[in-house]
Amino acid sequence: MRAALARTSLLGLARSMATTPTRRVAAMEVMLAMNSANAARYGRDGGFAHAGSSAGRHVEKLYEEGQLQGSLARATHALFDGNVKHALVVSGFYVLHDRGGPGTTGSCETDGPPGALAIVRALCARGVQCSLYCDAHNGPVLKAGFEAMVVYYEETRPDIATRLRSHCRCVDVDDRSDHLAALKASITKAWGPGEVDALVAIERLSEPYRNIRGLDLSDHTEPIDVLWPHVNGDSCSNARTLAGIKEDAVSIGIGDGGNEVGLGAIAQLEAVKDLSPGANFCALEVNGARRRCDCPVVATVSNWGGSALEAAAHVLFPVELDDLEAGVERRVLEAICAAGSVDGKYVELPLSVDGMAWEPVHREFHEALWAV
Repeated sequence: MRAALARTSLLGLARSMATTPTRRVAAMEVMLAMNSANAARYGRDGGFAHAGSSAGRHVEKLYEEGQLQGSLARATHALFDGNVKHALVVSGFYVLHDRGGPGTTGSCETDGPPGALAIVRALCARGVQCSLYCDAHNGPVLKAGFEAMVVYYEETRPDIATRLRSHCRCVDVDDRSDHLAALKASITKAWGPGEVDALVAIERLSEPYRNIRGLDLSDHTEPIDVLWPHVNGDSCSNARTLAGIKEDAVSIGIGDGGNEVGLGAIAQLEAVKDLSPGANFCALEVNGARRRCDCPVVATVSNWGGSALEAAAHVLFPVELDDLEAGVERRVLEAICAAGSVDGKYVELPLSVDGMAWEPVHREFHEALWAV
């Protein structure tokens, strides 16, 4: 046994010496967008079995046509190089269904909140203040996930729980005409005077607010995306001023289909406008995002993009409060499902995201990601 442990330690040491942090992050990036066949086709190494064309979303094509090589490292440096002091993290994609009983129209998707909370963990671990955007439609799910995450760490890592309590606030924003002013007021109430200097959107619907089937969700989507630049060149400076966001705030956008906030520069490319997941779904020329960002990241599942950003931060800017374990991921997913969150593809599936169950798909992804 002792000899086996020694061999394992030596193998780990050799691997760590042979694999640079930059290469590790690059490998994570390929895992997000491609399976091994996709990677081989595009002349890349690695991949994850359930990623890319395996999921039928053409994410590998968005990655290639968008020339996103190095995107994960760019986003990681933008958020975690020490310059960002206060980030607004935005998620929540509304799914239409009637599972909540008479009078209900739907609820928040399971893709988005867990990834957003992974980013929150990474930011808080590095002393960055986080405001977690909680609107009327998706906020209850995000808050349930955040509270479950903190309770989990109170049981397992009290030091992380303390940091999350001190450095993150769930900022409630009512669905009303002066939405940006309400956001500024909520952030100011939580933290006092100051400006947000980073914007992070993950699995958040962008203008034209159409889902994968082309259905208009504008009545269920607060227009927080106006804080991100428009692909037509229109300035977002006035919106940022109204919301208390620095005019030059760095912006991140993570998505899996092309209709999410931050992916506008990719979704509007001529080469991808006809991409569609299938006969029952619309092409990107119908629902493609119109809001771009400084650092876009695509992933087969948006949650995976959030987890990869957390893992990349650990590789490039490690701190003692990092926790790369599957336990908190499952606990958060259980909590948001209990709060009404549903799979965006098959609403009846329990503990599922984008039509794939936690066991084994998402668990295997996290274990593979952290093993890179």
